[in-house]
Amino acid sequence: MDRLIPLIRGDFSRLNKYNLFAANFVVMLVWATLVWFIDAGQLKQFVPVVFVTDSTMMTILLVGATLFYEKQEHTVNSVMVSPVTEDEYLMAKIIVSVLNSLITVVIISGILYFVKDVSYNYLLIALAAVIVTTVHTLIGIFLSYHAKNFTAVLINLMVYSFVCLFPTLFASFGLINAKVAKYLIVLPPEAANILFGAGIKETELWKLVFGFVYLIALAFVLYRFIVKPKFNDYVMREMGV
Repeated sequence: MDRLIPLIRGDFSRLNKYNLFAANFVVMLVWATLVWFIDAGQLKQFVPVVFVTDSTMMTILLVGATLFYEKQEHTVNSVMVSPVTEDEYLMAKIIVSVLNSLITVVIISGILYFVKDVSYNYLLIALAAVIVTTVHTLIGIFLSYHAKNFTAVLINLMVYSFVCLFPTLFASFGLINAKVAKYLIVLPPEAANILFGAGIKETELWKLVFGFVYLIALAFVLYRFIVKPKFNDYVMREMGV
């Protein structure tokens, strides 16, 4: 824990230094503006989309940007000669991403409550944000492992969006046939959509349970068998070894 806290502070400092906090705040203002103009009756359909997009795409983008700037600062080189373990390094990334997502949840929820008089199950929304953001932090780290520069990170993000996020968004707005849409549950953003939706509207219990179990299992698999094992290869490559 003594080493984890400085890592978290360092990540927050880096987000602020390179105006990534400011960029995230601008996105939140866009969401807040849209929420302001949407009718209260339609918000139950729209709000899960906001949370899903923020905890998936924004998380991957911020993680990718953070790792890119770390490369420029040669932070990884410093980590390798310090007592910091790979678990602590990766855990710091997850915690920072989760805190960013929870900040968005608090701000959007506050606007909905005070402006639109809309409330929902905040605990379930918060739990969903934690799990979904954890999964997509790990996905973001994995995508960054194979990106030579920030442009490559953006390309990987767009590919992931087309394959996983857009089908979820299309299904949310009824643009995909219901018979086809039911199979999208295997996509992480669709599972995320189910969890966030359950906090706002009635959801079938089996879908809620599946969503939690699936994403928790996915986070474990990503961390244990993909992200952590590839970390040393990533560090060696960045150090030119």
